[in-house]
Amino acid sequence: MKSTLPRLLAGSLLFCFSTLSSPAQAPAAKPADPLVSDGYVVVSAPLKETVSAVGTLRARESVVLVPSLSRRLVKVAFEEGSEVKAGDILFKLEDEDLVAGIASLEARRLLASQTEERRRELLTQKGISRQEYDAAKAELDALDADLRTRRVELAKTEVRAPFAGRTGFRLVSPGAWVTPSTPLVSLQDVSQLKVDFSVPEKNAVQIRDGQPFSFKVAGSGEVFTGLIAVIEPQIDASTRGLLLRGVCRQPGPALRPGAFAEVTVTLDAVLSGFPVPTQAVVPSAKGPGLFILTNGKAEFRDVSIGLRTPDKVQVLSGIKEGDTVLTTNLLRLRPGLQVRLSTATATP
Repeated sequence: MKSTLPRLLAGSLLFCFSTLSSPAQAPAAKPADPLVSDGYVVVSAPLKETVSAVGTLRARESVVLVPSLSRRLVKVAFEEGSEVKAGDILFKLEDEDLVAGIASLEARRLLASQTEERRRELLTQKGISRQEYDAAKAELDALDADLRTRRVELAKTEVRAPFAGRTGFRLVSPGAWVTPSTPLVSLQDVSQLKVDFSVPEKNAVQIRDGQPFSFKVAGSGEVFTGLIAVIEPQIDASTRGLLLRGVCRQPGPALRPGAFAEVTVTLDAVLSGFPVPTQAVVPSAKGPGLFILTNGKAEFRDVSIGLRTPDKVQVLSGIKEGDTVLTTNLLRLRPGLQVRLSTATATP
């Protein structure tokens, strides 16, 4: 039994030594799989630049009505928040003294008219002098002027709507003494809305009358459109911006004067260069560049870029129409690396 154990240990050591001294052959290395990437086929297409701005909504017409005379208010002829037409009477001031004064002047004018007519007949018959007739005629003309003045004052006791619109809060009550400095009610015409905003000075040459724009307001996901109607002739020296006024001809119930607006203006399309996806541009020591697929391999090209939009970049040089720009897996791309396209898209 003792002689058998040393022989077994010696056999095990010999087997282990023979195993370590003759290792198995390593399998042959497989070629690396091509890197998968999406591609974008370069196509010549115009690129539209957009400018974002903040604006304010304003009513087509807006006014705070005040009386023209200092008198007591006797009647309110409308409901708060109602629609009124141009020329509707909204407030009535006391007018008894004016009515009585006009009646007195009309009686005096009747007598003066009769006197002027009689003296005109006598003048033709040479029964009176020209001076006597002129005095009668002057008295009649003076009364006519006084009547016109009193009638204008009487008309001012009626505060009318200067345009059609919606009234706001009534600020006075019947019986109040009002003066030309007393606000009565606000009136807003919201059949159309104005949008006031500004764009940077560098974009001033790209703005024209009638240019379309879009805007959004807080609390509504709807996109509204309008046209630029007024361009301020000078640049604002404090902001270095060009002031613009647009008009929205079909405002919705979500739009109210005074609201904040996020405005987007689409400028004229730029025809030169090639638009490529923004994410395809790779920074390098020399500047921006693109990976191009050439004969199944990645090739890096330095490019010069122009305009930028949220999803496109205008490439001015370095690529040509028909090139395939790689847009994904950019961190793993290297010049000369084998690449297999998963998709290749183009935007005409």
